[in-house]
Amino acid sequence: MATQLRETRFWRSIALFSTGALITLACTRVKVTWDQAASAAGPAVAMVTTQTAGSTTSSTGTPAPALPAGKGQVEDARGLSRTFAQVAEQVSPSVVAIRVAKKQKVSRVMRRGFPFHPNMPFPFGGPFGAPEDDEEGGDEDMGAPLQRGAGSGVVIDEKGFILTNNHVVGGADEIKVQFLDGKELPAKIVGTDPRSDLAVISVQTKGLSLKAAPLGDSEKLAVGEWVMAIGNPFGLDHTVTVGVISAKGRSGIGDRGGNYQDFLQTDASINPGNSGGPLVNLNGEIIGINTAILGPGGNIGIGFAVPSDMAKPIARELIASGKVRRPFLGISMQPYTTDMAKAMGAPEKGALVGQLNPGAPAEKAGVRRGDVIVKVDGKPVMTSRDVQRYVLARRVGDAIGLEVWRDGKLMTLTAKTAELPGEDGSAAAASGDDGQASKAKLGLGLQTLTPQMAERFGLKADHGVLINAIKPGSPAAEAGLARGDVILEVDRRPVRTAEEAVKALTSERSGGHVLLVQRGEQSLFVLVQPAQK
Repeated sequence: MATQLRETRFWRSIALFSTGALITLACTRVKVTWDQAASAAGPAVAMVTTQTAGSTTSSTGTPAPALPAGKGQVEDARGLSRTFAQVAEQVSPSVVAIRVAKKQKVSRVMRRGFPFHPNMPFPFGGPFGAPEDDEEGGDEDMGAPLQRGAGSGVVIDEKGFILTNNHVVGGADEIKVQFLDGKELPAKIVGTDPRSDLAVISVQTKGLSLKAAPLGDSEKLAVGEWVMAIGNPFGLDHTVTVGVISAKGRSGIGDRGGNYQDFLQTDASINPGNSGGPLVNLNGEIIGINTAILGPGGNIGIGFAVPSDMAKPIARELIASGKVRRPFLGISMQPYTTDMAKAMGAPEKGALVGQLNPGAPAEKAGVRRGDVIVKVDGKPVMTSRDVQRYVLARRVGDAIGLEVWRDGKLMTLTAKTAELPGEDGSAAAASGDDGQASKAKLGLGLQTLTPQMAERFGLKADHGVLINAIKPGSPAAEAGLARGDVILEVDRRPVRTAEEAVKALTSERSGGHVLLVQRGEQSLFVLVQPAQK
């Protein structure tokens, strides 16, 4: 009996040992399998999963958490990071920090005890760059300390030409640029264009090798495309920020009239001091010049840049002649809605011709009031802004093809551009000697006001003649006229174009001319008397 009991215990021990060995082996294999999965996927929450059709669930039936990025995704991210670094390395030698100084002016009005300060606000309400002097004059240098400002720029020609903003360098008495290697050089203004807020400055390149950044094609940009801003925010030279193109064709930014606005919008961080610096694509090409930000003075992810397609011809003109001669067709376009298109039986998209300047290139080419422009040089037109953008990208004297819809038919016309009236601060250049006589006598720069301009710049009048320049000390300045005023009548006769105003103002009239002017919400009569001989 005792022997039988010992045998029973022996076999029980063998069974328990075998069971323990099997359990140990099973646990070991489970552990090895778990470690292999973990090493392949990275850290993860311990969970036994069961695969069902198209989904992964835990043993409790809840969805399993998403796995971390795989090696391929990490490599893609690293590749993009390397691209950013390469673009920064490629473009940064072309970017300069600009420091300016100008003699402060003291307003004669201030000295008479009135609380008036002559300095104009920053362009479009934008907060960076050096403020502009009051272009209407009336200030004197009273030995005040220098006013200093800073911005950015980019070399666009190895001969030493640098593209920047007008509000950074306009009116500066001293300009210095600093390159990536720390070398600092004096610069001079080649030309400025306040309407686009662009300027070109230059440095002497004797014994210096400069690297120019290429100007790219902003028209090909897609919303959402990666871009990089390089500049001098808050004096931190050659700061690089990255973002995307948030929108294209932005206008109506700020409240200053007379500016051409067709901005690129970006969320790349832009701050005071970035102004004038480049916005570049992943090819290292300049596709914009950073100009303005929306906000109280710092980055909130809404910045604006002048597109390269606008900057190219302006920079070319400034380098060639120091000023901009803009192409002009003489077309005034009005809002074109879907309902209007249906009523006319016309194409849904396009630009409706509301008015033509007499004798201007468009009228000579055969364009008529009521035509709908659907293409310019083969490029489709969605709105009137497209027509303006395409025309401004050309040169004075260029032939432009216009495809227009008229009475159910499409036709192609060719117009040769003239120079935009009033660009040099005089009255309409197209008016010839009369325009120059008007400038000499009264000191006015005039431009025909269109409904689109009125809407864009927030003007109450939708027709008339816009004053875009006042010569300091002229009869117009003495009469109290200001840029942004709209002339509705001259000597109690309505005027709708700059040519009509010039003709009326150049006629001899005893006692001067009485102008009905719209200024903001108010209209008033202003007497302009010719200068005493």
